[in-house]
Amino acid sequence: MPDLLKAIENHHAEMALWWKRKEYIRECKAFVKRNPVCSRCGRPAVTPGHAAEDYHSFETYLAAVINDKCDPLCSGCNLAEKKGKKPCPACVKEKANKIWYIGQDQEYCYLHRPAEEIRQSQARKEVFKMMVKQSQKITNAKRRKIYQEIKERNRK
Repeated sequence: MPDLLKAIENHHAEMALWWKRKEYIRECKAFVKRNPVCSRCGRPAVTPGHAAEDYHSFETYLAAVINDKCDPLCSGCNLAEKKGKKPCPACVKEKANKIWYIGQDQEYCYLHRPAEEIRQSQARKEVFKMMVKQSQKITNAKRRKIYQEIKERNRK
């Protein structure tokens, strides 16, 4: 595993050099002129967003920019995708003013949760509020007992 991490670090360092090359900077500016709007949120685009297959070599990376095979991204969307997040499909579908980014393992953002999950969340909040009210009136020993009971209920 350490070898893989080292390889990833080296690849990122190599890519940082790609971004400084004159031909990439020139083609990136031309790409943004051709595609001025972020494909995710509608803000002004500043950079091309690449697919995973573009990262094999500088030539494939540059060709994707020249041939418009990238998505135009604003700095916020580019940063979120660089961190390994993806846009919420419901936000993109609605063309919302704010596109929420979610983890790769998630299906939707906080705003687009199913009704059942919202109800469960509200129920947990109510239990917590009740626990806080009770804890203000009792000793530490009783607080621990209540906390353990709530913990058991949430496991079920």
